[in-house]
Amino acid sequence: MKICMLVPYFYPHTGGTEKYVKDLSTALTQAGHEVTVISTNLPAEKNAPAEEMMSGFKLIRLPAVNLFSYLPVTRKKFDLKMLDGYDIVHCHVPSFGFLREVVQKIKQPVIVTYHCDITVSEKYYGIPVPSWFVRSVEKPSNIMARMLLKRADVVYNTTKTYADTSPVLKYIPNVRHIPIGMFHDNIDEMQKKLGLTEKDKNPKQILWLGRMAGNKGCDYMVKAMPAILKRFPDTRLIICGDGEEKTHINNLIDSLGVRRSIEMFGTVNFDQLVKLFYTSLVYVFPSINRLEAFGIVQLESFVNYTPVICSDIPGPNAVMDVGTTGYLVPKQDPAAIADKVSELLANPQKAIEMGKAGRRLVETKYDWKNICAQVVELYKEGLAKKKGA
Repeated sequence: MKICMLVPYFYPHTGGTEKYVKDLSTALTQAGHEVTVISTNLPAEKNAPAEEMMSGFKLIRLPAVNLFSYLPVTRKKFDLKMLDGYDIVHCHVPSFGFLREVVQKIKQPVIVTYHCDITVSEKYYGIPVPSWFVRSVEKPSNIMARMLLKRADVVYNTTKTYADTSPVLKYIPNVRHIPIGMFHDNIDEMQKKLGLTEKDKNPKQILWLGRMAGNKGCDYMVKAMPAILKRFPDTRLIICGDGEEKTHINNLIDSLGVRRSIEMFGTVNFDQLVKLFYTSLVYVFPSINRLEAFGIVQLESFVNYTPVICSDIPGPNAVMDVGTTGYLVPKQDPAAIADKVSELLANPQKAIEMGKAGRRLVETKYDWKNICAQVVELYKEGLAKKKGA
């Protein structure tokens, strides 16, 4: 099949959706399909080429500007003729600009991956956002999303727990659920290059890694540290990432008096990333809202033989095998985080065995070949639906 992916942002812009589209396009190409990704050139200051080949698929970037945060608008109107010759048009939302341009306007089936609800984070720079403002943004966005998705031929997301609780998806009939996959060959190669083995697990090191944004919950990990240190005073927390919450996190670390037990990195390169995941006894993933719909980072941790302590929120709570590859804790609950981290610090061998189980989980449930085959079945369903229309 000839498949066209429409996605609002793509590399060099980075994020979970960008990685998903790249990996799915790669998997489809490896399976013998022809894929083109059409996106925007944002951030424009990166001066990415208008066209290039990437991992076997073609990439086209259209000139665009950000109208607001995460709302790209192409300077030159998207031309439907660009879709001539394709069998499938696969849209990734949000944002909804491309979907609005194609749904019920083209002959090809429109397949939609709904990555997450449009959600205003509860806080920015450590400051709470008024609930009236949250509602004023989310309510009209949800209405628009439901209207557009009902016109698509097939809609799927990555977990049932997220769909069942979504103010958008729970109103869309016949939503499917296909998880995100994980390519791990390059991670395996780096582990081998670095000479990492089980003996390199640091029984006193825990990891938080991600973008320092309000929804990522880094502050709850930091707030858990005093209780952890009371039981295990030699524990080291590695914080890795940058973002708008960094000043707030630093102030919190100082106010709690835990600076000596925390080591902070900014953005790290790939070999550092692998080493941090692999050598940590546990990775803590305390995200707090619906901007986190799956959590690919959990799979990255599992691939590196490291268990995960994750917030029990829709989407991320469906990724692990609870009690075998990690633990769920109530969101925004430092005491619960401290309890589960302490349980593994008290029994490092248990953490190591859970990490091995996580690795096996990725190699089976989250193998891209299997996931790609599930997506192709949805493509066939969309084609049959168009043919019978």
